[in-house]
Amino acid sequence: MKSKKRKIKQKITWQPVHIEKRLNTLSKTIELTKEQTSANKTRLLSKLNRWQEQIQEINKGIRYIKKHLKPKIEKALGLKIKNKEILLAAMFQPSTKNLFLELEIQYRGKKSPFDDDGFEALVSLSESAKRFALLGDASISMAVIYHLWQTVDEDVGEITQDKSDIVSNKHMANLCDRWGLYKHRIHFDPETPSKGEILHDKGTLVEAIYGIVQMEHGFKQVLKNIDHLL
Repeated sequence: MKSKKRKIKQKITWQPVHIEKRLNTLSKTIELTKEQTSANKTRLLSKLNRWQEQIQEINKGIRYIKKHLKPKIEKALGLKIKNKEILLAAMFQPSTKNLFLELEIQYRGKKSPFDDDGFEALVSLSESAKRFALLGDASISMAVIYHLWQTVDEDVGEITQDKSDIVSNKHMANLCDRWGLYKHRIHFDPETPSKGEILHDKGTLVEAIYGIVQMEHGFKQVLKNIDHLL
């Protein structure tokens, strides 16, 4: 029996998950639960208040990204980010997962405010950000090699070392700071992460931006914009 070959899509895409609409639905659901919860259930009320505050914090971050960060990055790159949600998703950090997992436990089953896989969509946002970064990592590496190949008369060992220096988290952190990505990421990280964790997160954010460029505009635009790292 011949095995079936899986058909590989030629274009990498990402489908919007209606982030703001889902957050709005959750906010209304939590508020309704608070109204229906007796005052002596202090533990549940405390959780409801925390969830509400965290969603408000996320919404505040989303408003800034849409109003300020997106235009800034588009201007720097000289292109438009087409998908209205993709930059928002790229800014979600793994620490946001717990909020949506807790809410899923609270409202799973008949109490769910969603008639689809809404919680799964929200939980997976930080995974989407990692996938963008994975694509961006590969695109950046190739673009840097193209640049070094054309401009530097070196052997393979020296090109490899130069590339490693350019794509290092420490180097990419500088671009992350110029673009203001780390400061405005959507997260609930500890107040004092280690230096290594900060550099890793900054590098990943930059990679995610280049992943978006690759996905929406192709390698030609990644190559054009690699100067920001050089």
